Amino acid sequence: ATDNATALDFANTYAADGSVQFSGSKTLTGKPLAAGDFSFELIGKDGKVIDTVKNDADGNITFAPITYKLSDVENSPFTYTVKEVNDGKSGVTYDGTVYTVEVTVEDAGDGTLTVTATDNATALDFTNTYAADGSVQFAGTKTLTGKTLAENEFSFVLTDEAGNVIETVKNAANGSFAFAPIAYDLDDAGKTYTYTVKEVNDGKAGITYDKTVHTVTVEVEDNGDGTLKVTASDNATALNFTN
Repeated sequence: ATDNATALDFANTYAADGSVQFSGSKTLTGKPLAAGDFSFELIGKDGKVIDTVKNDADGNITFAPITYKLSDVENSPFTYTVKEVNDGKSGVTYDGTVYTVEVTVEDAGDGTLTVTATDNATALDFTNTYAADGSVQFAGTKTLTGKTLAENEFSFVLTDEAGNVIETVKNAANGSFAFAPIAYDLDDAGKTYTYTVKEVNDGKAGITYDKTVHTVTVEVEDNGDGTLKVTASDNATALNFTN
């Protein structure tokens, strides 16, 4: 017989693999979410970033699958963290949540690995809030002819379109007067406001009062960067009265 008659040896190799995929959702309140607006990191052992992804237009976050082989069974379980990247977008409050996801890898004995992740692996959800603000300030000048103007001698009232008095102020010694700034927030974006400013006739003897009623309009728009574009009509800082 040939030499191999008693050496009919066979060697088989057994292998197994499996994978897991992490996912979640992004919610932005205050303005519409756009695809690619925000980034998210999947971090593995020793703080190494395994994958960085962005949200899609629907807010979905999906990392590339993580694959395991048979040799990973002895190193199981694996621990990962997932967090949002704070890239400093103006007006945005970021979600500081850091998710810890644990994955257990076991050999199913049939060429596959049983890969079991904690429940949050597909619920990596983040919520950000967008806000914006802006303001406008109305001012003018009081002129008095026939005598010297004194500080606080005359009063001026600022009223909203519903007739509600917002503020009443008095003139300075040089005749100037200014109302406190009016603040606006994101809810005001896309709106136009109308105000009136008039002098208070408090009946001082010998004074002929200026009956002018100034109408001031203010348009508010979102700049998209955490600020509002607040545009007032030209007379907003020229609310002048002469007695």
